[in-house]
Amino acid sequence: MLTLEQIHSKLSKRFKEEKISSLKHIPHPFELANVQEGSKLVLQAIENSKHILIIGDYDADGILSTALMIFFLQGIGYTNFSYVIPNRFSDGYGISIPLLERFPLADLVITVDNGITALEAAQFCQEKGKTLIITDHHTPKEELPEALIINPKVSRFIQEDICGCLVAWYFCAGIKSYAKLTFDLTPLLELVGIAIISDVMPLLDLNRIILKKSLSFLNKPNFPFSNLLLQQYKKIDEECIGYYIAPLLNASGRMAQANVALDFILSPNQKEALKNFELLTALNLERKMIQKDLMNKLEQNLIVTSSCVLAYGEGWHEGVLGILAGKLAQLHQRSAFVLTLKNGLYRGSGRTIDSINLIKSLQSLDCIAEFGGHRGAVGIKLHPDQIQNFIQNFQAYLEEIKEEDSFLGTLHPSMLNHNLLKLVQSYAPYGEGNPKPIFAISPMPLLSQKLIGKENNHTLLTFQTPTQHPIKAIAFFCTNLEVNFSSLRFYIAQDSFSSSIMLQVQT
Repeated sequence: MLTLEQIHSKLSKRFKEEKISSLKHIPHPFELANVQEGSKLVLQAIENSKHILIIGDYDADGILSTALMIFFLQGIGYTNFSYVIPNRFSDGYGISIPLLERFPLADLVITVDNGITALEAAQFCQEKGKTLIITDHHTPKEELPEALIINPKVSRFIQEDICGCLVAWYFCAGIKSYAKLTFDLTPLLELVGIAIISDVMPLLDLNRIILKKSLSFLNKPNFPFSNLLLQQYKKIDEECIGYYIAPLLNASGRMAQANVALDFILSPNQKEALKNFELLTALNLERKMIQKDLMNKLEQNLIVTSSCVLAYGEGWHEGVLGILAGKLAQLHQRSAFVLTLKNGLYRGSGRTIDSINLIKSLQSLDCIAEFGGHRGAVGIKLHPDQIQNFIQNFQAYLEEIKEEDSFLGTLHPSMLNHNLLKLVQSYAPYGEGNPKPIFAISPMPLLSQKLIGKENNHTLLTFQTPTQHPIKAIAFFCTNLEVNFSSLRFYIAQDSFSSSIMLQVQT
């Protein structure tokens, strides 16, 4: 049986190689390559009243990155700037020549969360005499755009896997330092924390420290949008962001209305925040309905091989393809791709499971028209006559991943108390790179078992503990739970209603 000391030891080992233990120890902005040079260019543009254009992305990370740059420029009193988030359907992803042509007066162009593969757009900026600064975190290809690039994957930085919003925050911190400004950047960590979870960054080192600070701010908010989120969800932690806030922000871009999410974050007061929140909620409901309908079509158009799962069709809603690819990847435990035909190309998204690097899997194929993204999530385009070639030749690139073991061991029921809860909470936030600790528990008498929730799709159990205090356990989205302690595994959680300890069943 585990003791508190053993649990503490197992959890502390996860962070024994960490280089950053507090905000005081985070790297100086100029340690991120080209931040100092980029800061100089921005200051020159400001001093000469040049027009600055911010180009974002339509996912949560890109929207938050855009909002962060807007807050910063407004905060330092600079008004000669524009911003744009591409429309997923009409503009496509990231910076492009047609997008730049809509802003002919832009002298300095800054991308956030995009641009690392934008060779043609960078060439266009050169030809038109525009200065281009690319801030991004996506995996670069062999050839880089002709621009000033700020990307932890291009240069050596203390942590490569940071989100686009954190790259943007570091850039703003660099500008502040270079120009000797007094603007306080720490409240903007609220946005960065949401982006870290939204883009599933590993919760280690820099990401972990930033997220912890962000969560403390989000529960004592600095902005109308985050104040409304706190009113709505009562407590904001990594799970609240992952299950509720991130899907809400992403729904906006998925439904081709990313500006709704941006307007929500930029809301000047509570009234505007509520109005924009209600619009976001409606978009998210519409997204769920489209997703459910398309999932039924996928099941009739599914190709399953030993290496991947692929579904392709025509007229499918592009905004939900990534979500569905993710569901297929988890369901089939292999890489999954969902594509729809548009303008003569099959385009869509790929998702994979932890041990497979999608970027490296795709790099060896010459049948792909275009792709880009992360190791676990990509956008992809294929010519129709290359579909079969792709299916036959795709091979998963397996990586050795140092994955912390989430199962810690077996607990005696007498251990289920606030001391255990306090210990487990002290190692939060949990997520990618720092999985929730999971325990087996010695058998306890079952007092009751019932279905709960609006749709009766969760199971609530009540057990008798040795201390005579009953303890609740909940199995989300499970209606046929067999109570067998030899196979059941639990997370330790806190009941949001009573503040007492409760269990979550791992399903």
